[in-house]
Amino acid sequence: MKINFCSDKTCTIFGLVVNGVLILIKFIAGLVGKSQTMIADSIHSLSDEVATLVVFISLKYSKKPPDKNHPYGHGNLEVITAFFVSCLILITGIFLGYSAIHTIVHKHYVIPETITIYAAILSIITKELLFRYTYYVGKNLNSTMLIANAYDHRSDALSSVGALVAISAAKVALPIMDPIGSIIISLFVLKMGIDVLKENVFIIMDTVPSQKVQSDVEHLISKVNGVKNFSFAKIHPVGRYYFIETEILVDKQLTLEEAHSIAEEVKTVLKTYIPQIKDVVVHIEPQ
Repeated sequence: MKINFCSDKTCTIFGLVVNGVLILIKFIAGLVGKSQTMIADSIHSLSDEVATLVVFISLKYSKKPPDKNHPYGHGNLEVITAFFVSCLILITGIFLGYSAIHTIVHKHYVIPETITIYAAILSIITKELLFRYTYYVGKNLNSTMLIANAYDHRSDALSSVGALVAISAAKVALPIMDPIGSIIISLFVLKMGIDVLKENVFIIMDTVPSQKVQSDVEHLISKVNGVKNFSFAKIHPVGRYYFIETEILVDKQLTLEEAHSIAEEVKTVLKTYIPQIKDVVVHIEPQ
């Protein structure tokens, strides 16, 4: 059976498996290597695993077709999931910062073993590759849920960078660098959580996805043969998809059948050139 690595399901399952193995490796390395930083980093990865699991479960329901109570489908479940993921990132950032401050205040410094350095390097490489893979698939499918999960991978990679710097510094007789590095990384993690949260707030507020998408929609409508002009072109984002509503101006001498044919052509052109468009409502105004 051929595996499609560009599908959201495969991407999510792959992330779950890799994360699970990485959590186990880092936690054992933290215990054996006597590193609080590495144990905290494994907990960060655990939040990543929970986030990926939530994404996997919600994928099934977000693809359900429209029904009487949900005429635009269930795509916004992706946005809700992305909210959950962003909250996990924020909580993780707060936890990392609090743990580091607690260590400084109580001076619980420990010089870690070399095995923790190897674990941190493995985590950085693995999580960065996971970020790039998940982000690529998310962008390709226009899935806010997968993109949010990708940034969760990136936050985990940054956390491991902080762990590597802190552990290395601690091993050369600067143990206070361990918690200081964790505080710096926690700020990066918090920023990522806020960025993901903002992106999904924009979707809920029906913000235009981007000026490029808006311009592309308007350009495609204006180029359809028979369209003299258009009054408006509204884009309604629902999860990874767009619903378009537009009003076109056509020659008043046209028959109803001819005007309807032009409207159908507008729908076809938009859905062909912008695959993320789920449906198009075209109002016809004679001129």
